[in-house]
Amino acid sequence: MNSRESGLTLIEILVALGVFMLLGSSLVMFLRDGMSTWQIGESRREAYERAGAIMDLIGDDLRSAFTQSDPGPGDGLVDVLLLCDRDSFNRPRLRLVRTLSDETRNPVTRIAGAYTGGLAEVDYRNDSREAQLGILRAPGGLAEVAYQMGPENGSEVLWRGFKTPIGGESSLFEDINLAPDVDGTPMRCRPIADGVLYLGFSFWGGDRRRWVDGISQPPLDRWDSTRAILAFDDSEDFEWSTASRDVHEDDVFPDTVEIQLVLNPARSRALARIVTDIGESDEDLPLDSVAEYSRDGDLFVRLDSEWIQVGSISGNRLIDCIRGVRGTKAQEHLKGTRVVSGTEFHRTVRIPGYRDARGPR
Repeated sequence: MNSRESGLTLIEILVALGVFMLLGSSLVMFLRDGMSTWQIGESRREAYERAGAIMDLIGDDLRSAFTQSDPGPGDGLVDVLLLCDRDSFNRPRLRLVRTLSDETRNPVTRIAGAYTGGLAEVDYRNDSREAQLGILRAPGGLAEVAYQMGPENGSEVLWRGFKTPIGGESSLFEDINLAPDVDGTPMRCRPIADGVLYLGFSFWGGDRRRWVDGISQPPLDRWDSTRAILAFDDSEDFEWSTASRDVHEDDVFPDTVEIQLVLNPARSRALARIVTDIGESDEDLPLDSVAEYSRDGDLFVRLDSEWIQVGSISGNRLIDCIRGVRGTKAQEHLKGTRVVSGTEFHRTVRIPGYRDARGPR
């Protein structure tokens, strides 16, 4: 009687290998998609955390804005201001006077003014050493705060300036006192965030109400509480007069401020690049890929230092673009330039102590 040897035929082995390969490929695809989803989630989480920390700090300064703008010593210039203008690269810059709520808790400001004759100020420059020497002036409960981008064009570093007591030759409302120091960093400032693609502000209040007869009014993208430093045109409905610089009774402070923040995600995925040179008037941008860009809502992208509003996406092209938005100018861009699109955040802040020319409200 013939005995039959047990085992697998070649066809059975090939079938088994095919099944294993299919299962393995499915598992790899599943893990890859899972990792991609996790990376996107982590990127968004980090962006939200960073945005929250930045806007918490700016929001606290705005909510603590001091609006009782009494004249300085000897009836001189009014020291209490809220000024939102633009720097030399046409980027928004915010400066204001706020109450110093932590004066007695901060180890530096707590001992400032303990000795008479002090000449130094709390301004992020050798504060600890000056406090030890006892030469800091008393804060007086108020401080000047400034927010500006780095001194180089296209900088993604946000700086916060600080100075107390307010006013004087070293005031942050004087541009020279925020200029780069010998080490190239802005004077009286500290970096608070990197990866900031854009920081802007919108204002309502004073002569500019948010709602008129049930109709939402467009905000102002700059503000001058004195109505004498910045010039406004008729379309902005903001009374302007150089004579009001030293008159504190007619100062105007906003009641609502919206913060607009665009962050470059910490774990940024590969961004697309333009596949040809772009001129100043080109409205269509051909890219090597559009997979990373959202088709929901308004889309803004940045090439070098220029911001562009995208009309729509067709194929691998951004079409009907509006060039040079957000205070930038249209410019030429070379083939291969990255097309940056960050995560945009908004926060509305109410200023409790706002006032208009008729007095506080």
